[in-house]
Amino acid sequence: MSFLKILRPYNCFFVVICVFFGAFYKNSLFNYSVLYAAISAFLITGAGYIMNDFFDLTIDIINKPNRVLPSGKMNPKTAYIYSVSLFLTGIIISFLTKNVYCVFIAIFNSLALFYYAKFYKMRFLSGNLIVSYAAASTFIFGGLCNNNFKNSLFIAIFAFLYTLIREFIKDAEDIEGDSKSGAHTLAIHFGRKKTVLVSIIPSLVIVLFIFYLFHLRFLYPNTFIFMNLFVSLPLIIFIIYLINHSNDKGKFLKISSLMKVDMLILLIILWMGNYENIQ
Repeated sequence: MSFLKILRPYNCFFVVICVFFGAFYKNSLFNYSVLYAAISAFLITGAGYIMNDFFDLTIDIINKPNRVLPSGKMNPKTAYIYSVSLFLTGIIISFLTKNVYCVFIAIFNSLALFYYAKFYKMRFLSGNLIVSYAAASTFIFGGLCNNNFKNSLFIAIFAFLYTLIREFIKDAEDIEGDSKSGAHTLAIHFGRKKTVLVSIIPSLVIVLFIFYLFHLRFLYPNTFIFMNLFVSLPLIIFIIYLINHSNDKGKFLKISSLMKVDMLILLIILWMGNYENIQ
């Protein structure tokens, strides 16, 4: 059970959904390469989570004591070997897509997640940007293996910005453990409240991007309305709520979880928008 739990299987399955979304959004073509891409992304994502837990063991003893490694349910050396094995397996499976760009992304993301866990997570902004890129790349990964790069790119932009906001909020949530480990996150430099204020920037870009896509007629009217009601408006509410509760770590955890749900809602709205023009 520990070998499954440490993978964060729900998060990995969400990555699979993202790969499929990137492959099939506004695209009816089917290519078996998508299945290999989904498996590859699942394994590499899980490997990244395990490697992150391995290097974060001392931090998680403070921030997340119930996780597999801090609770002693798995030996750290075993976790490290498990992670490297999954990285290598994910890369090997990416070759089955027969797409050189997908293989490149699989290799690059594996290295990026490894060095993120080992070095960049503790550095100012770089860790946030790597995680945001990794989230966005799953859509592009799916789009590339199914000749749907252009459509997947729009979704990847949303994923990058939304993940960046959530990364800022998670940094603010984990400020105590991160500061004791010598990290240099945005929250440690500026504090919780200013970190929330910084997150207004990517939030504003998301709102403007929704209007821009509507202007390009990439979004249909009903999709545009739903995106504002269930994406733009919640973002505004989340930020105002956190500004007013900037000293409460529990509120940051709550909003971080809600943002996962809201990202899923964003994908559902965009997917349903495929059918809006059908009479």
